Amino acid sequence: MEKEYFWKRTEETEADAADILYRLFEQWRQIAVCAVAAAVILGGFGWIKSQGDDKGYALDTSQEIILTEEEERAVADAVRLEQETRDLEIYLDRSVLMQMDAYHKSRNIMLYCIDHVQIQELQAVTESYLNFVLNGGAADKLMELDSAEKTDKSCLAELITAYQKTYSSPYQVIAGEYAEGNLDAQSIFYVETAGKNSSDAEKRALELQKVIEKYSIEVQKNTGSHRLRLLNSMNSVTCDSSLQSQQRDKKALLTSNKTNLKLMTDAFNEKQSAVYKKTVYEEQEDEQEHTEEFTAGETSKSEKLKNSVKYAVFGFAGGIFAYGAVYLCWYILSDAVKSAGELKRRYCFPVYEGSTESDGKKQNQGLLKAVGQDAFAQTQVQVMNRIRLTCLNQGITKLCAVSDFSLEECERAWLERVGRGLEEQNICMETAENVNADTEVWKRLIKTGNVLMVYRTGTTTHREIDDAMTFYTENSIAVAGAVVFLQKKTGLVCESLNLHRWRG
Repeated sequence: MEKEYFWKRTEETEADAADILYRLFEQWRQIAVCAVAAAVILGGFGWIKSQGDDKGYALDTSQEIILTEEEERAVADAVRLEQETRDLEIYLDRSVLMQMDAYHKSRNIMLYCIDHVQIQELQAVTESYLNFVLNGGAADKLMELDSAEKTDKSCLAELITAYQKTYSSPYQVIAGEYAEGNLDAQSIFYVETAGKNSSDAEKRALELQKVIEKYSIEVQKNTGSHRLRLLNSMNSVTCDSSLQSQQRDKKALLTSNKTNLKLMTDAFNEKQSAVYKKTVYEEQEDEQEHTEEFTAGETSKSEKLKNSVKYAVFGFAGGIFAYGAVYLCWYILSDAVKSAGELKRRYCFPVYEGSTESDGKKQNQGLLKAVGQDAFAQTQVQVMNRIRLTCLNQGITKLCAVSDFSLEECERAWLERVGRGLEEQNICMETAENVNADTEVWKRLIKTGNVLMVYRTGTTTHREIDDAMTFYTENSIAVAGAVVFLQKKTGLVCESLNLHRWRG
């Protein structure tokens, strides 16, 4: 094998990591397109998968499931318990009161006074304000304010309260004397607001103060003339043992409900489980359609979006990795010549590297100048002189530049330049393109006896080089050298390989 292919250094082709990375960097647009496409596909898959998970409870309505009366009762109990548990979870998650530190409860207390009112109208006026604060009227008005936080009405209503103190008998006697004298009476009541901290409680108190002042106009129209005054307002932090007990009871109830629900569903048979899941799913869908605030639908949509983004990120990274893996496999398995460095490692040919930058109309005009410097700072003229010296040393006066493919315009121009330079030294060089399709050229090659091989990276294969060298050796054709054109997107890069003169 070594004697037959004496022009080879090795049969193995080593992958050039630097060349692979450079080629991948040049294809960043293709990599980006592949990554984006993979991200879109996987992101869509993640969204569809999330929707499929949400609808996993849906059943085939075309199949009717028949349960016994006892089984239906058990399913109904489980559905009610599941609804109660879900509502309790939402409440604990949204309620500021349930999340408050019971040992350091922040609150603001406002003291109001009602005067300039007839004694017979005093109770009606006072109860109007208490009813407004205690039974949701104030909460409705607070939610209408632009500055108010967006929360559930029930969670907001539990943060505000109003009350009157129970007075001792001497005060009641004095009030009776006022009534007998037909004098104007007065009463006082307290309005309390709670918050996550002192500033939150004070902010809510100021908003409530504006609401009560506006409501006072309506009370005067309905119950009689009076005056409402805010005597003072105070912030305080206190330990609320009743709130602590309430929080513990709610959390304990939630734990108990979850435990009982699991026991009930675990005891279901296949039919009961199917009916239970279908009923729960339909109830959740109904809530999503008719509930405007704090629905599970918003959370589900956010989860779907998050899941879709996660899949998209994995898809983007996977697209880059997949493109790189496929390209690496192609690079390793492809038999095409990829670089001059690869030819250095595999063949015994001395390699002279050069580069050219061709651009549009200047491509042909600047071809000789653009051939550039090789590893030894050699210009195209120096490369041409090396070919000339090889021809002179071997006594070559006629030379044929042979390629197995059709030459590009810049490649043909490069060879013509070299030919004119050699012609000045009485060396005649002609060009033959695509020799595999023209058998007449073979006869001319044998008659000439000397060739200058022309290759192109990405087009010429190692098998073609071996076949050509075998043909030249068998027919005693001398190889004066080789020219390699690098095919790139920005133009053609010309690299010349000055080979020893091989004879059969």
